Amino acid sequence: MNLVKWFRKNNKKVMAVVVIVIMFGFIGGSTLMQLSKRRIGSIARFAEKTKITDRDLMLARHELEILRMLRAEALLRSQDLHGVFLGELLFSDQRASPALINSIKQSIRTNNYRISEKQINDLYRRQVPPGIYWLLLQHEAQQAGIRVSNQQVGELLGKAIPQLFEGQTYSQLIGAMIRQQRIPEDQLLSTLGKLLAVLQYSYTVCSSEGITTPQIMQAAGAEEEKVNVEVVKIDSEVFAKQQAQPDEEKILEHFNKYKKFTPGSVSDENPYGFGYKLPDRVQLEYIAVKLEDVQTIVKKPTQDEMGNYYSKNKELLYTEQVPSDPNDPNSPQITKTKTYAEVANIISQQLFKDKVNTTAQNILQEARIITEAGLKDMDIESAEVTSEQIKEKAGNYKTTAGQLSEKYKINVYTGQTGLLSPIDMQADEKMATLFLQGYGQNPVRLSKVLFAVDELAVSELGPLDVPKPRIYENIGPVKDMMSRYRNDAGGIMAILRVIDAKKASEPERIDQTFSTSSLTLDPNEEKAGENIYSVKEKVTENLQKLAAMDILKGKSKEFIDLAKKDGWTSAINKFNELYGQLLEREENDPNAFRLQNFSDMRRISKADLETFAAQGQGDPATPFYLNDSKINQQFVEKLYSLVPQDSLTAESLPLLMEFKPDMSYYVIKNISVKRLWKEDFEKIKAVRLYREDYVQSQSLAIIHFNPENILKRMNFRFTRTEEETADANTPAESEAAS
Repeated sequence: MNLVKWFRKNNKKVMAVVVIVIMFGFIGGSTLMQLSKRRIGSIARFAEKTKITDRDLMLARHELEILRMLRAEALLRSQDLHGVFLGELLFSDQRASPALINSIKQSIRTNNYRISEKQINDLYRRQVPPGIYWLLLQHEAQQAGIRVSNQQVGELLGKAIPQLFEGQTYSQLIGAMIRQQRIPEDQLLSTLGKLLAVLQYSYTVCSSEGITTPQIMQAAGAEEEKVNVEVVKIDSEVFAKQQAQPDEEKILEHFNKYKKFTPGSVSDENPYGFGYKLPDRVQLEYIAVKLEDVQTIVKKPTQDEMGNYYSKNKELLYTEQVPSDPNDPNSPQITKTKTYAEVANIISQQLFKDKVNTTAQNILQEARIITEAGLKDMDIESAEVTSEQIKEKAGNYKTTAGQLSEKYKINVYTGQTGLLSPIDMQADEKMATLFLQGYGQNPVRLSKVLFAVDELAVSELGPLDVPKPRIYENIGPVKDMMSRYRNDAGGIMAILRVIDAKKASEPERIDQTFSTSSLTLDPNEEKAGENIYSVKEKVTENLQKLAAMDILKGKSKEFIDLAKKDGWTSAINKFNELYGQLLEREENDPNAFRLQNFSDMRRISKADLETFAAQGQGDPATPFYLNDSKINQQFVEKLYSLVPQDSLTAESLPLLMEFKPDMSYYVIKNISVKRLWKEDFEKIKAVRLYREDYVQSQSLAIIHFNPENILKRMNFRFTRTEEETADANTPAESEAAS
C-alpha cells in the first residue's frame, strides 16, 4: 500500500498515538500510569479501614437495578414502616410521593408512633448516592451475622411475584430475567437476600430497647382508667377586677421574676404558670379579596357550559348504587347515572364557585406580577441577597391594590397586621383556615409557612410543602380552606408577605406594647385601641387574679354551705345573682357559674406527652399545645389524688380542690374512678407489652434509616485515593524530573 495514502486514511489513529507519546514525555510515564489506575482506587472509607472503590459503587448500582427489576420497592412498601423507610431511602427520587407520605402520616397519628414530620423530611435529604447507603447497610447486616438464604428468598418470591407482576409465576419472571438480562438465578436471589437481611437487622436493633413492667402499667392505666366528676368552678377572674390596683414596685418585681418564663410553663418554681416571655411573631402585609365581592363581576355559567360539564363528568361524579328492583331494597345493587335535570342545580353552583375562585386567583396573580416586577433581575434564592435588598425592589401593596380595585371595580383590600404568634393565628377566625397548595394538591397551613423564614426557623417544611419564603417575598395566593365546604362562594383569598419577624425573647421593658390585629377587610370592624398587647396590663391582670385567690377559698366554702342548705341549683343561681355581673360574659353565655360534668377523663402518660411532642416537632404551635396538655395532665392527676387507692369515690362530698395553673377552686359534687385492677392488668399485660414494643420499634425505624445517622454510625468519609495522596506529597521538582 502507498505509505502516503495509508497515512491519509489513518491520520486520526496516528495523531492519537503521537499525543500519548508526547504526554509520556511531558508529564512522565509513571504519573500517567497513576492516572489510569485511579478509577480502581478507593473513593471513600467507612468503619475502621474498609474501602469503597469505583468498582464497589458500580456493583452497588447494579444490585439496586436488580432489586428494581424485582420490584423490591413495592415489596418493602407493603410491609410496616421499616420496609417503607428502607424503600424510600434506596429507591425513591428526591421528590416523595404525596399519597405515600400522607399514608405514613396517617399511620403515625393512628398508631401514636413517636415520629415527627421533620424526621420524615430528613429521609429525603440524602448526602450521598443511594448506592453508598446500600453498601453501608449491607455491611452492618453482615457484621451482625444476619443472612437470608437463597432458598428462603425463593420461597418468598414464589408467593410475592404473582401479586407484584400481575399473576406471573416465579419461573416465568425469573426465567425471563435470566434469558434477557443474563443474570444468574443465584445472583438475583442473593441480592434480594441482602435487602431482606438489612430489613431484618433494622427490626433487631430497633426492638432491643427493654420495656419495663412499670412502663406498661403506666401506659395501660392511662388508657384504661377513667375519672368522672361534677364540679362548679370558682374562677379568680370573676373577682379579679374587685382587687386593688397593684403598685408600680410590685408590678415590676413580679415582671422581673417571671419574664424569663413562657406563659403556661407550670413547674415547682412557677406553680401558677406565670410567664411574660414573648413568643416568635411575624408581621404581615397583605392584598386580599372577598369572594362574595368577586361574585359580582363573574357571569353565571351558561347552559352549554353546564351541559358539557355534565357530559364529561357524569360517569365519575353523578352515579349511584341503587337496588335493581325498586320495590325490593335487598335486591342486587346496580349503577345508575343521575339525569342532567337531577344535578343541574349542583353543577351550576359548582361551576359558578369555580369561576369565582379562578377570577380571584387571577386578580391576585396579577398583584404578584406587579409587585414582583422589580425583582426580575434579582436572584432572590441566592444567600447573598438580603431581605433589605428584596424590600427595596418589591412593589408597593397599597398602590397595587388601588390599581386592581379600579380595574376590576371591586374592593381589593390591603393593610398590615400586628405582630402575630402561631396561637394568635390559630385563634383568629380569618387566618386559622388559610392555607397554601403544596406539591400534589397537599394543603399547607399558612402559619406553618410563615414561621419557616430564616429569621425564625421554627417550622419544618418538607418535600410536599411549599418553598421556604423570605422576608418581603410574596406568598400565595392563600385560600380559605372552609370555602370548599360552603354552598356559596364565601371566604377570602390573599397574597401576603412577611415584613417583620421577631424571635422569642424576654420583653425589653415593662411598658412594652405591640399590635396583634389581624387582616382587616372592613375599616369599621376594628375599633381604635383594640388588639393591643401590653406586657404591663398582663402583669397587672395576673397580680389581681393572684390577690383574688386569697378570697377565693372563702367564696368556695360559701358556695358549699349554700349547696348543702338549699341544693346545688339554688346555690349556682344565687352565686350568679351575687357575683355573676362581676365578669363580662357573652350574651349567649351569661352565667359565670355552672355545674359542669367532665366524663371519662384519662391520665396523660409521659409516653403520650413524648408522642405529642415528637409528632408536633416543626409545628410552630406545638409548644403552646404541649403546655396545655401538661396542665390538663396535672388537673386529672389531682382529681385522682382525691380518691383513695382502694376506693372508687371520695370518702366525703362535696370536696374543695385548688388548682393553681387555672388560678381557680373547684367545688366537687360527685367524683368516681374506674380503676384497672391487678387481675385485669395481668390479662392484658402480654398484649400491651407486644404493642408497646411494636410502637417503639416502628418509632425507631425512622432514626435507624436516617441518612445522616447511617453515615455517622458507619464512620463514612470521602477520601483521596492512595495514589492521589502520594501525588500531593511529591515535590514539584521530582514531577518535573520524571
